This record gives sequence, structure tokens and C-alpha cells, in this order.
Amino acid sequence: MEIDACPPATAANPFHQIPAGLLDGFVRHDLARGCLFAAPGDVRNQVLIIESGRLRVYLAGESRELSLSFLEPGDIYTTHTPTYVEAVSATTLWLMDTRAFARKLASDPSVTPVMMRVLGRLLANAVNLIEDLAFREVPARLARFLTGMAERRGRPLDGGIWLVPLDLGTEDIASLLGSTRQTVSSLLNQWERDGILQRQGRRVLYIHSLDSLRRLGAEA
Repeated sequence: MEIDACPPATAANPFHQIPAGLLDGFVRHDLARGCLFAAPGDVRNQVLIIESGRLRVYLAGESRELSLSFLEPGDIYTTHTPTYVEAVSATTLWLMDTRAFARKLASDPSVTPVMMRVLGRLLANAVNLIEDLAFREVPARLARFLTGMAERRGRPLDGGIWLVPLDLGTEDIASLLGSTRQTVSSLLNQWERDGILQRQGRRVLYIHSLDSLRRLGAEA
């Protein structure tokens, strides 16, 4: 079946939905792609809000890295954690000292829901990652990841097809799943041959059978 190569609709930047006044006291800062912004043990202790671009939050050992989350526009994070924070694309963010932000948080309750949303997502990502690594093989992890992407960001089309924008590359997805780029790419190729999904370029995915992905994700 031939599908038109139409790009997904562009969503509004969540950064522009941040409550008025929240950025008071923050300083704007630009990061180049590949810049390591924070690492465990840094003396710098800051809160950041992303305006544009993407940051990767990850853990690193001697021989491997494990991504915990990708932070996107509108997200809030702090460098006061035992994680590395790297710009995976050119990124603009706003910075404030953590102690100053704590005073702002106490005086402005509108900040709390934004913080809870981001921290809740990070915790959910960490719990899901631990569960998947402990109990599921890579095919099930990838199927669950794609199913979640479809449910959160996908757009249903005619015939039960879902259009899913993919802002992450194969290597990024592999890092989130504790796998390798080669393994993830091989699985995507197999599922494309099986008619479960179809890739349109590097950033658009059409899922032909969401039920098949759910069944694959339920396997141990």
C-alpha cells in the first residue's frame, strides 16, 4: 500500500505555554550539538528550562551508556543529579541557580505542576527501563516503546494506520532501550517486511498494525 509522504502536523512548542513570569531571574544560554552540559560531581548547581532543541539525560559506566530520558522544549531539569546531560541538537535553555529557584518555587505555586510533570515522566521512564531490562527481551522493549509513541503522539489515519513522528534516531532509541543501533535497525527492518510498520524517511513512521506491536510488547 502506497502512503503519501506527508509530514506530521507541527505541534505547538510547550515552552511558549510556560506561565508568565516563570522565566524572571533566568539567564538564556545556547549549547552546540554534542556539548556535555553537566556531569556527576559538577560544582555547578542549576535549574534549566529548555526553549528549543533536545538534551539527553544518561548514566555512564566504563564501557556503556544508558539513556534515562530526552528533555524537550518546556521541560525543567536540574544539574544536581548523578547523571550526564548532553545536547543532542543545538539547544537553547534558560538557567537559574538552584537555591534561587527554590525561593521562586516557594513564592510561585504555578511552577510546581511543570516540575511535577517532568519529574514524573523521568521517574516513569526509569521504572519502565528497569522493568524492561529485568524482564523483557529487546523485541518486546522496542514494541512497547513504539506503542507508547503511537499512543502519546500518533495520529490515526484511514484503515487503522497510525502516523507517528520520530524525533529520535535509531541510535537514540537503542540507547533508551539498553540495546544497540544494529539490533533496533534489524528489528525495524523485519517488522517492515512483516507489514507491521513502514518507515517514511528518517523521521516518520507508519504503524499498520498497532495490535501486533502490543502483542509483541506483551512477550517476555
